[in-house]
Amino acid sequence: MNNYLVLLSISYSLLFLLLVWMWFNKQFGVKGKIALSLLLPFLYFFHWQGLQESKGWPSDQNLPTQFELISADVVEPNPLKEVIGNIHLWIRPNENESPRAYVLPYTRALHSNLHKAKQAMTHGRTQIGLLFDGSSRERGANIGGGMKLQFRNAPRRRLPPKK
Repeated sequence: MNNYLVLLSISYSLLFLLLVWMWFNKQFGVKGKIALSLLLPFLYFFHWQGLQESKGWPSDQNLPTQFELISADVVEPNPLKEVIGNIHLWIRPNENESPRAYVLPYTRALHSNLHKAKQAMTHGRTQIGLLFDGSSRERGANIGGGMKLQFRNAPRRRLPPKK
């Protein structure tokens, strides 16, 4: 078990103990006790949602319209093992930003496009991911939400001129 899960469990337990202490303490009014009791589940929910979107967890939010592909991991669907399959992308949205992990549902077309992109990366070509509207004539793999994803070779960077 990870350390953050232990700390998370302890923090939830402490909040629960604080709530129990408030209910048995006569200094707090009944309305305050009820209000805190009703707000506590919302605190748990928002805290958990914040943890899901923190760095390290793959985000299921929309991809940026253009990004640099750093790496990808494909888990193919396997009905015998009840694995639905998904594709994890590790991308850099902008040149000056930190990389971020994203998760997409598995499709054969996206798997094929990623395979080609990873082959190009092994030959030293940086890959740029471009997100298009699904109704556009651009080629690409459907990723859901009416969007298509396509990978292209990044333009070669030029070295600055010598002085």
